[in-house]
Amino acid sequence: MKEGKADNMRKSIYIIWNKSNELGIPIIDEQHRGIISSINSLYYYTQSGQADEIIESIIVILQEYVNIHFRTEEALLEESGYPDVEKHKILHSEFVADIEKLGRRLEKDGDSNIVLRFLKEWWLGHINVEDRKYAPCVRKIVT
Repeated sequence: MKEGKADNMRKSIYIIWNKSNELGIPIIDEQHRGIISSINSLYYYTQSGQADEIIESIIVILQEYVNIHFRTEEALLEESGYPDVEKHKILHSEFVADIEKLGRRLEKDGDSNIVLRFLKEWWLGHINVEDRKYAPCVRKIVT
């Protein structure tokens, strides 16, 4: 592959998943990668000038996938006896509300970059800060 082509492909990735993002909980890590993949798809289409054509579909996919992920995560937190499960559920509820607001804003001004920035900041912060808090507790029941 020519260097120029490789550079273009790298530029189409917004969030690069790496080992440091993993929590050591296989289903959660896999779902997190799926969420990041959806965000990267949105970025790819935004960069190629095709976001208008695909953004609704990606947002729907992302919302559905996030619902499955939150449900999985909350079940594991409950099963593991994680003491701050209710606080974590509130973070999930706040995310859902924020995404709904962002969706309405997107309909008005059509700027998918606002959505991308929010998703990147929220997910990387959530995975690498909030989810790390429960990881030791949940790893005890899944490994």
